[in-house]
Amino acid sequence: MREHDNTTLIFPSARNLALVAALLLSSAAFSQRATAQDAAAPPPSDSVADSARAYAAPSSVWNAQRVRRVIKDGTEVVLTDGTIWEVYLPDRPAVNTWKPGDLLIVREAAVMQGEYDYTIKDGRTRKLVWVRLVGDVSSRS
Repeated sequence: MREHDNTTLIFPSARNLALVAALLLSSAAFSQRATAQDAAAPPPSDSVADSARAYAAPSSVWNAQRVRRVIKDGTEVVLTDGTIWEVYLPDRPAVNTWKPGDLLIVREAAVMQGEYDYTIKDGRTRKLVWVRLVGDVSSRS
């Protein structure tokens, strides 16, 4: 019987050692960068100003806004851009379930419902509601 030469398994080549060393060094550098980024990040805050920034309009979705608040049991909704929208009567129960920070997409309606010439699509349920622009927060002060 022929014996197998196992020296390649016991003594790795210089090339294999260099590869392992390179992987260890890059892994250490990656870990160090991740730790530095975590240390540079501001601590989480429960303040109103910080939560408002977290609910800012998403920049990756065209005409997307977030709910600032729902007024009068779903009759009106205030978005993060300061606009106030009156909701079509049959859609008010759905709007009354919206919470601050919910993602919405505002579009001009393809088909109007009376005076309601815009639609807002709920990002969570994908339900369309008809609305009309009634003003902005600065005009109500």
